[in-house]
Amino acid sequence: MTTTLREQGIDSVHDQVVSQVAQRWAKAFHCKVTIHTSLEQNPWAAPSQFCDIVGWHVTPGGQTIEWMAEVETAASLAEGQTAANWRRGIVRGIPYYLLVPRGMKEVAQKLADSTSVVFSCVYEYAFVNDICHVL
Repeated sequence: MTTTLREQGIDSVHDQVVSQVAQRWAKAFHCKVTIHTSLEQNPWAAPSQFCDIVGWHVTPGGQTIEWMAEVETAASLAEGQTAANWRRGIVRGIPYYLLVPRGMKEVAQKLADSTSVVFSCVYEYAFVNDICHVL
């Protein structure tokens, strides 16, 4: 899957992936999407929710989270706090996705397994001509 939309002012690879994947998945899942980047701090209703991308719907009972996704870079996968951040992001019963750079899926899966974090799916991403491809 690809998208050609790019927000002005986004310089980091992390924020580019977050922005492009959020735009694409909002269309694919037909939901509202909130992102957490260095430009736009997560305005999601739950102040303790710090996932990079949250897909949600408005229901008669309020806002309902449909799915969540974390985006990691090679550098962030090497940080000691990454797995702890994943554990804090888990919400029971909500699909939880992880996006990592191409070739890093095995590293990410081992890290998740070592801390008992279960993702619904681990995707890899790569950039070709400034377009984020999710594999």
